[in-house]
Amino acid sequence: MPDWFRAFRASLTFLTRIPVGGFPYSPGTWKWITIWFPLVGLLLGGIQVVAWVGLEPLPDWPQCILVVATGILLTGCFHEDGLADSADALGGGHDRDSTLAILKDSRIGSFGATALFLALFLKISLLVELGATAPLGLLLGQSLSRVVPVIQMSLQPYARGEEEPSRSRNIVESGGFQAVLALLWGLLILGAAYRWGPVLPFQILVMIGTLMTLSVLVGITAQRKVGGVTGDFLGALQQLSEIGILAALLID
Repeated sequence: MPDWFRAFRASLTFLTRIPVGGFPYSPGTWKWITIWFPLVGLLLGGIQVVAWVGLEPLPDWPQCILVVATGILLTGCFHEDGLADSADALGGGHDRDSTLAILKDSRIGSFGATALFLALFLKISLLVELGATAPLGLLLGQSLSRVVPVIQMSLQPYARGEEEPSRSRNIVESGGFQAVLALLWGLLILGAAYRWGPVLPFQILVMIGTLMTLSVLVGITAQRKVGGVTGDFLGALQQLSEIGILAALLID
């Protein structure tokens, strides 16, 4: 079985807590997992949509809270952890070494807790406002937000040195070809949403502009602080992108 095909299973292992097995994966397989990130996100969004339908008897706020909690359980708070660590590092780090040290620290500080609370509250409130369009927001938010970090990986160097152990090294060094494939998946998903879903052209433009802006801002910040991207910064970018996509769907 070719590495790129096995990589779909590995991508589920990396991004989620879904027990698909398949270990051990070779370094070559890990380098291909990013091409499947948008589809893994689409799967996660689909499960959340099922939860949304099942929870429809509940009022809006409890329904949306439980749907967001479902996504967190599926991923093991993976990207949320990256957001919290990034906020703590940017808030407390005064140079490259201290910033990287805070990123590696498993504890959460005041900056991280505040960022995590605001992100979760924003996602829940945006889903409440989207109402009947929330299922589409879940699908687009989970899938398209995972395209942006893959592209970011191909544009910036990895911040940690070769001597520093890192779970994300093989994934971050996957290359530009993988980023192009992930982008194609994202465009197909966006095209399908435009064709069969109530997504307006202006909303698509706002989404693309928002994602590009977030990518530039996170990229500049990461480059200035540590000289490149890390897994935590990419997780933060995914979370911010997901919020931006949900917000874009509210514009009419």
